Amino acid sequence: MFFGFSLEDTFDHFLKTESSQFFVSVAIRYLALGMVAIFEPIYLYLYFGRSISHVLLFWAAFSGIFALTVVFGGRIMARLGLKKTMLLSNFFFFGYYICLFFIEDFFLLAPMAIILRAIGATLFWPAFHTDFIRFSKTSRRAEHVGKMSAVCLTAGIISPVVGGFILAGLGYAALFTVVLVTLFASTFPLFLSKERHEVYTDSYKQAWKRIWKNKNESLALASLGIESGIDAFIWPIFIFILGISYKEMGGISTFALFVSALFAFYMGKVTAKKNRFKLLNIGSILLSFSWAIKFFVTNTMSAFLAQNFYRISKTTALIPFRTILYNKAASREDHADEFIVYREIIINISRFFFLMFLAGLFFIIDQVNLSFIIAIIASAGFSFLAKPRLFSFKKLRLKK
Repeated sequence: MFFGFSLEDTFDHFLKTESSQFFVSVAIRYLALGMVAIFEPIYLYLYFGRSISHVLLFWAAFSGIFALTVVFGGRIMARLGLKKTMLLSNFFFFGYYICLFFIEDFFLLAPMAIILRAIGATLFWPAFHTDFIRFSKTSRRAEHVGKMSAVCLTAGIISPVVGGFILAGLGYAALFTVVLVTLFASTFPLFLSKERHEVYTDSYKQAWKRIWKNKNESLALASLGIESGIDAFIWPIFIFILGISYKEMGGISTFALFVSALFAFYMGKVTAKKNRFKLLNIGSILLSFSWAIKFFVTNTMSAFLAQNFYRISKTTALIPFRTILYNKAASREDHADEFIVYREIIINISRFFFLMFLAGLFFIIDQVNLSFIIAIIASAGFSFLAKPRLFSFKKLRLKK
């Protein structure tokens, strides 16, 4: 007790608003996943006998199944409610990590792990994004996006270091156990507020047709899927091949996340006041430049500097990107959930084809950082979201 206030009273007061409950849940989830995220591709890389092509085929299969099943995730979300669907997803992530741990004992656990992770993602991400859209007001959405980004990054500040120490000292079994316990804890704050139900109306065919109706959004989301795929699945393996230790990887990730978390709060406020389309264009240019720098990384120090610049550039691009995208979804009102499902389809189907292409390429050559050239192009593709229309044949006719 301190001046009439207990820690419990303060915590209860903080969790009264739905936004606070959401952000606490996100923080715990990213704390859990941050402990294993950078090491997961390396774990698979070692399991597949240091074959990056096999690792990419693993993640390509996950992305393809996710894209094909996410429509059913929208329907389950509508039936169970957003929070219950997110809770249910954790059981599949639990099964995924169990499969990963025992994958060396039974080879069929590899495809089982892919399926379980895909189902978990199918349940979690549409519900997560829809829930965020529903409680965040349009007038303050940029600030909320900034806060969410900062919360995710802040939660990730200590998690790579913690994960690195657990991995170095106790191995993957202990790491997976800690991740699972923390992951389940992340859903509890969500149930402090009332359950929210959606009415998902798209048929399977209608959901996929949206890809061709929204050309700019589709190209921007495809670019996001490709760029984030290189960052999540290839960059960790690349720095591992350079001989950077688990502890050094954790340290590099932690410091870069700390810098970008501070910057995210600032970018959220700037995006709320300034022209977010111009900010997105600036961010995408910086992000492309950061991947050009990563191409020349050769040691721990250069990886440290490149990753810090990358995180700042990604935050500069991603906060206006997400704000624009969430506003587009919110403007559809009752059909926001259909837009979110479309978002997941295009991100993952583009990532599927891209990773399949890279897997084939790396069967022939083994220069991993060649993929960074594609990341440079994909980063520039974020700017498609800032354009009002991709092709305007009407304007061409008028000019004639």
